[in-house]
Amino acid sequence: MKLGVVTRKGKRQDDIRMFSQFFEVKVYEIPEELPELIDEPAEILRLPDDFDVDMIVSFAAHPDINLELIKQAAERGIGLVIISGGAKGGAYKQLKEEGEKRGVRVVWEEICCATPKVEDERTREFFEHFGAPEVEVEVENGKVKDVRVKRSAFCGATYYVAEKIKGLSVEEAPTKAGYYTQIYPCLAPRGHEGGIHKAARAHKRAVEKAIEKSK
Repeated sequence: MKLGVVTRKGKRQDDIRMFSQFFEVKVYEIPEELPELIDEPAEILRLPDDFDVDMIVSFAAHPDINLELIKQAAERGIGLVIISGGAKGGAYKQLKEEGEKRGVRVVWEEICCATPKVEDERTREFFEHFGAPEVEVEVENGKVKDVRVKRSAFCGATYYVAEKIKGLSVEEAPTKAGYYTQIYPCLAPRGHEGGIHKAARAHKRAVEKAIEKSK
C-alpha cells in the first residue's frame, strides 16, 4: 500500500518513520509557519503528479490547507484523507461536505486513537496496523513481562506505552498506560474532559483487555 503524508516542514518525522515500516510512504511538506487565514492554499499545497498514493494522512493542522488537500486528492482519485489534530465543529462540517461532494472519505477524529476502521480494500492494510489501540501482553508472576502492539494510534503513542509498562504489576499497568499516553507528544487537545484524557482512557482499556485475555 502507498501512503501519502502531508506535514509541516521537519515535523512528524517519527510518525513518518513508523509508517515506513509498513508502507511505501510519500511525503509532502508545507511551511512550518502559516498565517491563520490562507486565501490561495493551492499556492502552498501543490501535490506533484507522481503523488500516486492510496490514502493520505494530513498533519497540516490548518483548515484551508486541508480543504485544498481534499480537492487535490479527488483530482487524483485518492478516496480517503485522515486529518490529525482534533476536529473543530464548523471546519469539520465543511471538510466533510467537501469530501462527500468530491467522492473523498474524510475522517477527522478529536484523537487519532479513536479513528474508526474504513471498509475499503484499497486502505484495509492501514487499519490493520493503525487506529484504536490494541495490544497483547505476556504476564509472569503478576507482572507484565512483554507487550506486543497489534494496532497503534497513528501518532505512535501505543508503542511508547507498550515499552513503558513492561515490568509493572498487572494492577498498576492499565493506569500507568493512561498516564504515559498523556505525556507522549500528541496533537490531542488538552484542558478539557475529551482530548488527551480520552486518549489515555483508550490505552488504559486496551491494556485492561489484554491483561484479561492473558489469564
